[in-house]
Amino acid sequence: MTTTRIDLIRHGEPEGGDVFRGRINPVLTAQGIWQFERRLELIERPWSRVISSPLSRCLQSAQSLSERLALPLEVDERWIEIDFGDWENRPVADVLREQSAQAKQLWADPLNFCAPGGEPVPALQQRVVAAWTDLLNTYQGEHLLVVCHGGVMRVLAQHLLSLAPDAMNRLSIPYAGLLRFKVDRSEWMGKSDDWVSLEGMDGSELTLMSDC
Repeated sequence: MTTTRIDLIRHGEPEGGDVFRGRINPVLTAQGIWQFERRLELIERPWSRVISSPLSRCLQSAQSLSERLALPLEVDERWIEIDFGDWENRPVADVLREQSAQAKQLWADPLNFCAPGGEPVPALQQRVVAAWTDLLNTYQGEHLLVVCHGGVMRVLAQHLLSLAPDAMNRLSIPYAGLLRFKVDRSEWMGKSDDWVSLEGMDGSELTLMSDC
């Protein structure tokens, strides 16, 4: 049996406020930089490599970490956040007010959701699961860190843990939130079988004031 661990961490707070932030590419705020570093201080860090979404709010922290710990860094487009289409960079409050029925579907029926002109959630899940599978096949036995996005982490957790679709939005994944998965792979008669378990989760909010 081979055991692989994959930690997924959401980026810290980006600039721009409470907007639909999918493919827009803001950098982190000072608090966002601190949130990511603070989360790393609170967890065990035996990683062998770092994988990152190409967006700045992830890559900024991933590059800093990989350089500091001398870890290989891999950038993979498949870990990018969902495309919110016409809603990109629009205030969440405005969209909820103007298109409330469609916006609420994102929370109530996420696997059937697609923002106007955007990416369907099933397409997001399909590419993220493919990226996950490639990591397991390529880096068996390692402990990996994936720096990515809240939507990415929710659709992956829903798939891996066989959750009801609406349950994915009940996972607390704030900025710099963390999920740690353990995957035990066994071989039997030429076939492999993976047993996935959620080994750790930290959904606590991190703010500069909370550390005082």
